Amino acid sequence: MKFLHTADWHLGVKTNGRDRLAEQKKALEEIISISNYEGIDCVIIAGDIFNTASPSADAEELFFDTIEKLSDGGDRFVLVLAGNHDDPTRIEAGLPLASKHNIALVGDLKALNEKSFVKGGLVEVVETGKGYVKLQKGLETAVIAYLPYPSESRISEKCDDGLSYNEKIKVWAEMGAGAFSSDSVNIFVSHLFLVGSKTRSGEVKVGDSLAVPASVLPKANYVALGHLHTPQSPAKNVYYSGAITSLTVGQSGFGVNVFVSENGKIENVKTIKLQNIAKYESVTVSSLSEAEERLLDYDDSDIIELIVRQSEPLSSSALKALKKKFACISSVALKRETDEQDDQEFSRGRKLLSDTELFKNFYKSVRGYDASEELISMFNSVKGEEDETD
Repeated sequence: MKFLHTADWHLGVKTNGRDRLAEQKKALEEIISISNYEGIDCVIIAGDIFNTASPSADAEELFFDTIEKLSDGGDRFVLVLAGNHDDPTRIEAGLPLASKHNIALVGDLKALNEKSFVKGGLVEVVETGKGYVKLQKGLETAVIAYLPYPSESRISEKCDDGLSYNEKIKVWAEMGAGAFSSDSVNIFVSHLFLVGSKTRSGEVKVGDSLAVPASVLPKANYVALGHLHTPQSPAKNVYYSGAITSLTVGQSGFGVNVFVSENGKIENVKTIKLQNIAKYESVTVSSLSEAEERLLDYDDSDIIELIVRQSEPLSSSALKALKKKFACISSVALKRETDEQDDQEFSRGRKLLSDTELFKNFYKSVRGYDASEELISMFNSVKGEEDETD
């Protein structure tokens, strides 16, 4: 049996007000093509389908259209798991219709209705239970145990209050994993932080909220995780497939994991990178003329946060012309050249600053230059204060 593991689609996300749905649609079309080309039997989507619990109609339409195409008329099994950005109830709402296409929408551990899935397809659902589904293709059997995003509030409702969070995770995970057997390939799917995993800012510490050690996960031939957007394998047989589009500045390495099961073993785990993904970068220049030169390296579909470091304010007409010429510009920020003393003053905590200092800093951050003495005096007059600039 051949599997594809993906996660963290975040459909409907916007960056600086820019809708990313067209870009996400291209990535999903590529995943469909990979599934067809590779002859995938089962697609696992490990959470964060949407960016919010109440996605737009367009985002939902893209989701349902994609999973229908992935199911390939019911010949391919598709498992969709709710992540922390998803509403579990909303994810499960379409299950009665989705199951007729061999698609499982999972927001809880309750058993799926085995009889509602497609019969006679290349891959059949032959058994279901609390937290797991068993698949059959010819003589090959696969058991997929699943654990939707285990928030502290939800998991506390299901487990003994005397247990720690990690112990509760272990209890929940074992519910489905109890169906694992020696004559099947055993796969565990969840959406969580694993201690030792890497984020773009470094390691997730043991003390971080909702970070769990690998020891709480059931022993499986392959553990398919979502939640972290950087593809990685933090422990043996444990994989994050990563996000499918750039969600933060400088993010890279977008792809899906493909692996094969044979005789109860997993072989040939490989990452297939997605092509034509828009760049999301921060570009710092010393002038708008330099910006024009640098931005020639980017396509209109790319997302650029432009930072201009200069002492003069930015002309609104020049900015408007630049944005019209380069559609990739997502935002523009002016970083005024200051001496070390100014930098130290700006770095002081808000609670230590007077109202006048807060106004001066705010005005400078917006305009890019200092407020005049007259304007500061007017501000203090409105506030009913004495002039503090002497």
